[in-house]
Amino acid sequence: MTITPDPMPLLTEQVKAVLKKQEELVEGAFDTNAGFEQMRLNYVKERRFWNEGGPEMAKTVDEEFQGPAGSFLTRYYYPVEAEKLPVIIYIHGGGFVVGNCDTHDRVCRIIASQTGAAVVSVDYHLSPESTYPTNIQECAAVAKYLHEHGAEKGIDGEDISFAGDSGGAVLSFATNLWLRDEEGDNSYVKTMLLYYGYYGLKDSPSRRLFGWEIDGMREEDLVYYNAMWLGDNPMEKPELMDLPYVNMLARDLTFGIPDCFIASAGLDPLRDDSLVLHEALDVLGVRNQYVNYEGVLHAFVHWTRMCDEANACLETSAEFWKAQRQ
Repeated sequence: MTITPDPMPLLTEQVKAVLKKQEELVEGAFDTNAGFEQMRLNYVKERRFWNEGGPEMAKTVDEEFQGPAGSFLTRYYYPVEAEKLPVIIYIHGGGFVVGNCDTHDRVCRIIASQTGAAVVSVDYHLSPESTYPTNIQECAAVAKYLHEHGAEKGIDGEDISFAGDSGGAVLSFATNLWLRDEEGDNSYVKTMLLYYGYYGLKDSPSRRLFGWEIDGMREEDLVYYNAMWLGDNPMEKPELMDLPYVNMLARDLTFGIPDCFIASAGLDPLRDDSLVLHEALDVLGVRNQYVNYEGVLHAFVHWTRMCDEANACLETSAEFWKAQRQ
């Protein structure tokens, strides 16, 4: 049985202000009933406010990348002028259905500024037009290119990390496993910064307790996003949720897993995926840091203009990334 409490007494005052601002920007911004085309328009419009301001880069370069399903945009953020920088490949969230480099621009600039690394944002093909595992293959292709040709871009191809929020955290973890198992080498992947991802749980206390229309994280919303990504309804074909780069908690995590920063939102139905991943990595001796941010909803790292937890999460993950290089 699912018991979903009233969220308002559980939210921080800053998150309540964020929700009010969201409704001012776009009413019903995360309504999956609107259809994916309208959802994309709503998402871009709502995110525009959250991406204003923030750190300035020494250089930002947009380039088209030729991948297995055609061309897509990659955006290079350089926080400083340098001959060679480590790189963090940022994979944006949006349930595999919405989002692009622009919707996650400020997050990328903050990570680049706080780590001192170059950040490469990947505008992979969205679902339902492109389905699993194409976007994983696209992100893997970018990582392999930077590993082999990074010097041409002022990037250290032996020091590559992944970062991502929500669906981007899913794709980050999946891409690392893809490089390990399908490409045969992920030795150059040093760190993963994973913000409130899904890693394979089919049920959990957080799924029973949380998920509201206000953040687009109801059970039916999660089914919608997975159906768009996987090309069929997982409620009718539950075996889809056991695909190798979907249920990643069932994979062999005893090797090829880099140091991980794992963040969850305290009121997110996906909270326990992050908790279980952390505990599994602890048991296996994989270095990781887990932080649960209380009183906030899924997608909170976008709210750096109004939410202390968003800034704390990005700052703490940047410190984790830097600590692995000391």
